[in-house]
Amino acid sequence: MSERLRLFVASAPGLEPLLEAELAALGVEEATAVPGGVSCFGDLATIYRINLGSALGLRVLVHIAEFFARDFRKLERVAGALEWERWLAPERGVRVRAHAKRSRLYHTSGIAERIERGIEQRSKGKLRLRADEAQGPGGGELGEGRREPTLIQVRLVRDRCTISVDTTGTLLHKRGWREQTGKAPLREDIARALLNASGWTPGMALVDPVAGSGTLVIEAATIAAGLPPGYGRTFSFMDQPEFDRALFEGIREQLRRPAVASEATLIACERDAGAIEAAQANAERAGVRDRIVFLERSVGDAEAMPFAECGPGVALLANPPWGLRTGDPARLRNLYASLGQLAERLPKPVRIGLVTNETSLAKATKLPLTRAVATDQGGVKISLWRGAIE
Repeated sequence: MSERLRLFVASAPGLEPLLEAELAALGVEEATAVPGGVSCFGDLATIYRINLGSALGLRVLVHIAEFFARDFRKLERVAGALEWERWLAPERGVRVRAHAKRSRLYHTSGIAERIERGIEQRSKGKLRLRADEAQGPGGGELGEGRREPTLIQVRLVRDRCTISVDTTGTLLHKRGWREQTGKAPLREDIARALLNASGWTPGMALVDPVAGSGTLVIEAATIAAGLPPGYGRTFSFMDQPEFDRALFEGIREQLRRPAVASEATLIACERDAGAIEAAQANAERAGVRDRIVFLERSVGDAEAMPFAECGPGVALLANPPWGLRTGDPARLRNLYASLGQLAERLPKPVRIGLVTNETSLAKATKLPLTRAVATDQGGVKISLWRGAIE
């Protein structure tokens, strides 16, 4: 299958421009940021490359049909004529998700039902259909021996219907290594956005004084190790009838980069011993355990932190507790003030990246911070802040 396909790569809100630049760097054609993600074009190899190489995307959709539909009969008729056998694996099952806006057909469950009928007619009953509630928590795998059904996304806007097939499966931010989490962990795509916004680059030391499950330092370590974001995981397209394993493996190796040989230290600190153990286990699964120094320290233990190992120039990156996820923001100002004091003690120049939902908490650090990106995690509006001390 070498034809030019219309693709859509979904992202968290606010990350669309960053994702557009990332996809352009991956060689994706006509990548254009739009609300909710990036529209682009490519072939089968492009689908593999984006899934393997995108650190900021969430899922890769292939548009397989676009047409006007003002009645259910046409919806079902067109759905029944589509080549579902190219995109769907009988053993995986199918899940249809519908959305309608300013269209004559507005009943989303009815829309999904007609698409399901069309799939059944085309497949002669060989494809299993699963309801939305059958999926695993967070859209993930369903347990041993059970795989997440392939998502079919149907959108009707002003009577124009677009039908898309998901090629990703479990969302791309789930790299495959994080089995243990701390309290309210940072998502990997947002961690990558913070790394980019802060100005950290491979070869630069990094300190995360509130590391939790280690997401920030592990994400940085995989970059330094030259590992593509999706290197160690599987994708929905691997069950598709036309999956080309040789092509996939070739692209997977092409996306590997030479590891950065550097004495710069990646330091993950956390006052909770259990969190440190979980972060170490995550780093082991990611294949970067030997690139990170894990320390059982609180933010206030600045005297006990190995700053000398950092060398000149370091990034302080943190996802500290913030109001809506851990309680009263007023109680957290001392913690943020301590983060600011810690940044001042690091070898200059210092690059700073911080996640919080409260402007007042960012200001409590007394650091020269500006808002770099506004996004959300778990339905909560958050901001990524950056700054520098020269």
